[in-house]
Amino acid sequence: MFLHVVLPMLLILGVLLAFSFPIYISLLAATIYLQVFVNQMPLQNLFTGLFEALTKNSLLAVPFFIVAGNLLSTSSLGERLVNLFAVFLKRVPGGLALSCIGANAVFGAISGSAPAATATFGKILWKPLKETYSEGEAAGLITSSGSLSSIIPPALPLIMYGIVTETSLAKLFMAGFLPGVLCVVILGIYLAVRHRKDVANVTHVRGERTAALKRGIPALLLPVIILGGIYGGFCSPTEAGAIATLYAAIVSLFVIRDINLRQFGKVFIDSAKTVGQLFILIAVSNVFSQALTVTKAPLALKDAMSGLSPFAFLLLINLILLIMGCFFDPGAANLIIAPLLVPVALLLGIDVIHLGVIFAVNLSIGMFTPPFGLSLFVSQSILERPMGLIARGCVPFLICYLIALVFITYIPQISLILPAILS
Repeated sequence: MFLHVVLPMLLILGVLLAFSFPIYISLLAATIYLQVFVNQMPLQNLFTGLFEALTKNSLLAVPFFIVAGNLLSTSSLGERLVNLFAVFLKRVPGGLALSCIGANAVFGAISGSAPAATATFGKILWKPLKETYSEGEAAGLITSSGSLSSIIPPALPLIMYGIVTETSLAKLFMAGFLPGVLCVVILGIYLAVRHRKDVANVTHVRGERTAALKRGIPALLLPVIILGGIYGGFCSPTEAGAIATLYAAIVSLFVIRDINLRQFGKVFIDSAKTVGQLFILIAVSNVFSQALTVTKAPLALKDAMSGLSPFAFLLLINLILLIMGCFFDPGAANLIIAPLLVPVALLLGIDVIHLGVIFAVNLSIGMFTPPFGLSLFVSQSILERPMGLIARGCVPFLICYLIALVFITYIPQISLILPAILS
């Protein structure tokens, strides 16, 4: 029964994607096949499901964080972050590279979008990085470090996972913090060791520490507002996103005054396009998940995999997600695969919060992995360098992320300690 249902569905998905149909169209076609030919149910249920998918309160967090991240990218707040880290790390071996990691980590605690981080810091750091290091390393660093935004809360993959699996966003945000820090530490150690005999060329950086700190404070306060509000129990993720968006708008327009009303309007237009794309995916994935559940395919998969040990199951999940991450963006991959794998994980006693972090880390790696890692294409567009050069430059950083993934997968306390303490 499982193969009879899944194989035609996968064939429909594969053929449509191979002919460059949008993911939501491909998913919708697979859903119609399941709904009409397998479940023999009226299409009216499908349209009802599309509407109901977008009535969840947790979805309100998505547009707020996207707008906040776009405001950061459009204004000088991103440049201020880089300048702050570069000034404080200029005497440290590999300091300029480390400043890229640090700025991306803070950006990740605001935006949640890896492509946005790659685009933002690609424009700011490409020239000084390629002058200090090789072009390949500079391109790989910019492309891979952007993926920290897909791990460190409020990461969009965590939000998508929470919506699909109806898991608490607040707990997922708490769980993602230490794994994100672990990735930063491992990347930092690699760069410090690699450039232990070098002192970064930071002649492009102006101002002393006090001046850099003063300029950087408006940007540094954003993650404090977001994470401090959520971890301290003062507000929900949605409320934190709304406050962060309002703060970023006020600072950009009236305090540092580096964007005008026309740019401000464009931020909302661009954000609306991104939100629309995500919401279409969410709506379609909801009806896809419902149709798949009615077929009892998830139950068949759960029975087939119930004999696996938790160790083997987690290894299999990592392999599946790493492969999917190479072909799908994190939102789509979450929406397709989570409904199938979460029931099996629960049967094996794997915490759904821990699993969400594993999803996020794997799919963030896929953002800079060939052939279709989205950050690779963003970098190619921003840096105007060949895809091969960028992909080769990412290899050492890919190894760092994989090392972090092993720790995160098999030491669940890294993900679960903060939710246990703060909940």
